[in-house]
Amino acid sequence: MSLLRLAGLFVTGYNAGMNALVSIELTHVAATGEAIARDKDGRVVFVADAIPGETVEVEIVEETKRWRRGILRTVLKASPDRVMALCPHFGPPQPVALSDGRVLNESGAPRCAGCVWQQIDYERQLALKREIVVDTLTRNGRPGKTWEQSRQIIETLVAEVVALGAQEAENAVLDFGFRTQMRFDVGQSGRLTLTGRNGDRLAIDECPLHHPQLAQLFAGFRVDKNEDLSTAVHRVTLAVGGTADFLSDRAKGVLILHSHRDEPPGLELELPVNAFLLHERDEPSLELLVGDWTYSAQVDGHPLTAYPPIGDDIHAGHLLADEVLVAVAAELLELKPFEHLLELWADIGARATLLAEQVATIIAVEEAELAVAALRANLAGLDNADAWQGEMLPTIRKLRRAGYRFDAVLLTPPDGAIEPELFSLLTRMRIRRCGLITADPLSLARALTAVDEAGYRLAAVQPIDLQPHQPGVTLVARFDRK
Repeated sequence: MSLLRLAGLFVTGYNAGMNALVSIELTHVAATGEAIARDKDGRVVFVADAIPGETVEVEIVEETKRWRRGILRTVLKASPDRVMALCPHFGPPQPVALSDGRVLNESGAPRCAGCVWQQIDYERQLALKREIVVDTLTRNGRPGKTWEQSRQIIETLVAEVVALGAQEAENAVLDFGFRTQMRFDVGQSGRLTLTGRNGDRLAIDECPLHHPQLAQLFAGFRVDKNEDLSTAVHRVTLAVGGTADFLSDRAKGVLILHSHRDEPPGLELELPVNAFLLHERDEPSLELLVGDWTYSAQVDGHPLTAYPPIGDDIHAGHLLADEVLVAVAAELLELKPFEHLLELWADIGARATLLAEQVATIIAVEEAELAVAALRANLAGLDNADAWQGEMLPTIRKLRRAGYRFDAVLLTPPDGAIEPELFSLLTRMRIRRCGLITADPLSLARALTAVDEAGYRLAAVQPIDLQPHQPGVTLVARFDRK
């Protein structure tokens, strides 16, 4: 076979079609976390398990007129940021030869689809996350007249990504041991499984992302004592408060069994947990099986009452999420002790509890019934905080009619959905500064024009890494009233 070199692109073989081996120098990162380059025809080539800056050999397995996708086969020139993954379940689902002679996953064993970037040094992960945010906001927000102007505007607005520090060690980052809740599928054997890279269920023995309490709860879930579980339950959610290193009667865990059946399965538990059955056949409803409805959590040393997590809030799974989000939001919004704050989608009140210390008054609004019960309990002892329940738009109208005045608002819309009508209402209430927490940069980008038309301009974006080893990032964005 001949080897043709074209401006950094190496093509092996007589063509570059399906199943061809292509050697290519990777230059950028895609929002999916894949490394990318362009081939000689100008098409984008996506490569998982690689790092921008590496030269790799890939097998083309998918292609269109505009893009191609390759499976990594060989790392010809490794990035200095390539590291060995901590988790034994992480990595490419096929053998990959490294430039130093080692072979990753030589047996081709199944691999977990959860983490994407454990092969990348953490400092480089942060830089790649910012690159994704800037590119997403530039391409889909287009705040300038040209792409170049848009890029320049976004570059000035987006700060460096904030990494969370480990509590027990100075200058150490919390990139493992941070997750306080996780959802699993139940395999045919009754074992808890995660989604594998090939789409199948992968039974795992441990996950280094787990907080010690969550690791204990996961390890203590004995399938041999719950033989009928797989026939009655298809999914399980495990959650802990992160208040100690070990579970106890004062620091219980939470077990939620997801089922399409009405009758709960037989269950034997040796750990201190609150167990629930989430009926999913018709209208979802939660039934308490064992223990209490509430469990203990904390935020920055403040004890909180928490209710079982039945949603998919990405922030709820990180030990330090709320206190870091509050610290960033308070600084970004320049909150002052004499100001009045409105928080929308306040959840159980973890953020409101801390924000109440920084402002004169705060009203926290939540829609979900379970979350509101916890919100009221957690704000009950604060004389400058009030909890409201209701849908956001009608509640804001009610606050406006009642003559409430706010200097700033902080909102965390579910699923990252941003309603321009909401910003129009906030404009009519003359709220000067708006803080938005979202894990969906694309939704933020697509909403920029509508939010601008509603009366607010984007003033700053602070990314926070609540998803180490994944390309996702949480944003706190500030909007100022025009």
